[in-house]
Amino acid sequence: MEFLFVFVFGVILGSFANVLIYRIPKNLNLCLPFSFCPQCKKTLLWRDKIPLFSYLFLNKKCRHCQSKIPFWYFLSECLGGFFAVFSFYHYGIGGIVCFFLCLFFYTLCVIDWYFLEIPNILSFLTFGLGICYGFYADLNAFYSPINPFLNAFVLMGIASFLRLFIGSICNKEVMGEGDIIVFGILGGALGIFYAFVAIFIAAITTLCVMLVTKTYKMPFVPFLFFGFLLLLIVTTF
Repeated sequence: MEFLFVFVFGVILGSFANVLIYRIPKNLNLCLPFSFCPQCKKTLLWRDKIPLFSYLFLNKKCRHCQSKIPFWYFLSECLGGFFAVFSFYHYGIGGIVCFFLCLFFYTLCVIDWYFLEIPNILSFLTFGLGICYGFYADLNAFYSPINPFLNAFVLMGIASFLRLFIGSICNKEVMGEGDIIVFGILGGALGIFYAFVAIFIAAITTLCVMLVTKTYKMPFVPFLFFGFLLLLIVTTF
């Protein structure tokens, strides 16, 4: 029964992640106005805001204008529940840090995918959670209290060097400044070795997607999140 409550908690916070995804890039207040349809701007009824169920009962469409509700609304709620159960199962009540790290990292990846930007306030908050998770999880047997900070800043230094070096060769920007913070999140949370593995997975996945879709301008954070999530699951089992 406790896992059911944890799942519901995660689903509700996953629904809140949708608010962050839509409103932060547009510089909108997170509380007001109340939830509304992005297309017709009509305020949603209470029964239109029930996580998971409203998306299904409304047949993925707005009640008022019948515009399609983006799938990531539903996905955010599902993943919120998964992150909550996963974190609670492995870390108990202390898994709240792991949960918010996953949720905010996911939020960053969706914003980057749709808006091609990484909001500073959310990236630095996620960076802090990555450091906290590094302290709590102790993924490396040789950890000392200072290691998560060192790992984070080492990865950020490497990302900065790659940004300048590859950018000078290609004569164009190949990595955004926000990606540097994301490298720091990986280093702080996973440690240097696992962070490099996650980045390698992200790079290979990005290359494969670019070759298949023949799209040569891809946001990198979603693929970094994929590598992070994969390594997080592998290292906790």
